Amino acid sequence: MTRMFGQRAVVVGASVAGLLASRMLSEHFDEVVVLDSDEIEDGPVVHKSVPQGHHLHALLQGGLRVLSSLYPAFTEDLRQLGATRIAIGRDAAWYLPNGKAYTPTGSARTTFDSGLEGYCASRGLLESVIRRRTAASPNIRFEYRRTVRELICRDGIIRGVRCGDRLIECDIVVDATGRGHRARRWLAAIGYPAPDETTIGLDTAYSTANFRRPENYSGEPLVFITGPAPHFTRRGYVITIENGTLLVSLIGRFGDYPPTDRDGFLGFASELHSDLAYRIIKDGEQLTPIAHHRFVGSAQRHYERMVRWPESFLVIGDALCHFNPIYAQGMSAAAIQADILREVLSEYTERSQGLEGIAASFFSKAAAFNRTPWDLAAGFDFAYPQTRGTRPPGIEDRARYFAALDMLAQEDEGVRRLTMEVFQLVKPLSILQQEPLRSRVMALRH
Repeated sequence: MTRMFGQRAVVVGASVAGLLASRMLSEHFDEVVVLDSDEIEDGPVVHKSVPQGHHLHALLQGGLRVLSSLYPAFTEDLRQLGATRIAIGRDAAWYLPNGKAYTPTGSARTTFDSGLEGYCASRGLLESVIRRRTAASPNIRFEYRRTVRELICRDGIIRGVRCGDRLIECDIVVDATGRGHRARRWLAAIGYPAPDETTIGLDTAYSTANFRRPENYSGEPLVFITGPAPHFTRRGYVITIENGTLLVSLIGRFGDYPPTDRDGFLGFASELHSDLAYRIIKDGEQLTPIAHHRFVGSAQRHYERMVRWPESFLVIGDALCHFNPIYAQGMSAAAIQADILREVLSEYTERSQGLEGIAASFFSKAAAFNRTPWDLAAGFDFAYPQTRGTRPPGIEDRARYFAALDMLAQEDEGVRRLTMEVFQLVKPLSILQQEPLRSRVMALRH
């Protein structure tokens, strides 16, 4: 029996965003075909199409909630495979120049109950659990080593994709190909312009290696060695992942990049204000080569502003908006965007209408959500004068507001918890401007 929206949906890209989008679509189409140019293996491995795959990845609370609702045994899978559960406010620590804190800004110097949890694991493990759970849906089919050459458009509606000489007809196409933004080329070929973009030039690089966890390790499961901008451009992360392993990542900006040879890696770590990463590198057993990844900048593609758009074509995940990976927002943002897709599909089902206008609805809602992670990251990134791009309007005033909010959070645990919920993508950034909180914050600015 044909479902509400038709027989087939095609998702291009078996990324996390693509996997989650395909799971949402499987509830509304007879068949979902996921195409990927890679040959993707089973198990917790890093694929060549994920150049940042060896580095820090985390599921923020907002993303974890979506995955737990979509796959009820998701967190149990993570625990059984060795992922480390953490309580935000206790197990995640920021090693600042003036001491240890349990919030990024240093507002909490002792542990507290935020009511939020997370899991530390490698990208390979997180993605493999999502892939296995998604593949369990009987109407989702994966085809690997398939490169999409073009979209098939008839009468302003996307009717399929072409892979080599093969035409795959369908009722909707979702682009989940990541930062490469293949949609720009596909759209140009059928006579549509590319969307406007907002970009932030970051010039940041990681160097990362895994080490066996020493028996006497005394750090928290999730440690950030960092300092306030613009004076501190270097940082280090130490994350407890599966199999008793510590992922140690060193990060630098604007040309001050961490080396990839062991001596240089060790030397970079020795210059951080905490010696935690240095001691692990110096004395620990190194399990993996040092991986290096550079990223130039973030980009937000404004499909919600498009005047002309082919029906039945959506863009999701990094292909829609990719963030500075330092803040670990990407996977969670993709999960929430996929949940928005589920919401839009459900709305259309209730109205008993077809797919006309679904792209406009999805892009509008996704853009509204993306403002929170984008503005949070932009606020931190533009604290560095070397950061390129158009500064968001009112960013200086917002920085002053956040400084006053942070002062309030030092004394008020409820405000601290609310702020953490925003950082964890559970609640929108706008909630921090609502009354009566706004008046309390503004009183501290005078």
